Amino acid sequence: MEYTLQDYCNRIREDVKDYDYILIGLGDEALNNNDGNLIDMLNKFGELLDKNNYFIISSTKHNYLGESTINPKRMVCPYINEDEKQWDFYNKWLSATLAKKLLVIEIGEGFNNPNLIRWPFERIVMINDKAHFYRVHSTFYQIHKEIADKACTMKINSYEVLKELVNVVN
Repeated sequence: MEYTLQDYCNRIREDVKDYDYILIGLGDEALNNNDGNLIDMLNKFGELLDKNNYFIISSTKHNYLGESTINPKRMVCPYINEDEKQWDFYNKWLSATLAKKLLVIEIGEGFNNPNLIRWPFERIVMINDKAHFYRVHSTFYQIHKEIADKACTMKINSYEVLKELVNVVN
């Protein structure tokens, strides 16, 4: 089923309210289109997630997340800061999501390093029967057929999705 950008983002917003755990992957496509509003958008994205049990992992080499007001204890950016303690916390948090209602959102992750976000997220969704997966990318939006019934993808520049997701958060 194809969705409009607004419908797709509305679904994500509704799911954010309904899931116990939220895992977000932010890639370069979403974070490298800085039109001067990225930090403000990330702050609003943090507000959207604020009342949830979430974790963000990012593959970017820019410290945009660190410049935002998103809780630094709720994110790991291994290409910026090789903090083993934070990586261990992420893995412990991730292990607690097994067999729990988990929402996985991948925004703008390509194939520069699929071992960090892309492939692990697919495996997590495949293993967890209670997981649901959103993937957004202008080129690499495809999903594995084994998780197609638990996933929703959109072929669009992921920066546009991030912008629309926070559009209604004030």
